[in-house]
Amino acid sequence: MITGQFADVGKFKGPILRGLAARAPYLHNGSAQTLTDVVDFYDSRFHIGFTAQEKSDLVAFLSSL
Repeated sequence: MITGQFADVGKFKGPILRGLAARAPYLHNGSAQTLTDVVDFYDSRFHIGFTAQEKSDLVAFLSSL
């Protein structure tokens, strides 16, 4: 109930990404100690197929938020 509107019942607000690099460990159970661990987890879980450079770029982007 963020807005108090009936249309928002059952909706949720996702977490913000600002300052993400300073909030380790990651994932709901703290199993990812670094952002690289998070990227590796999602790459393998969803068979994304990131290259090493793409993983590095994504980690750098997430660290900059």
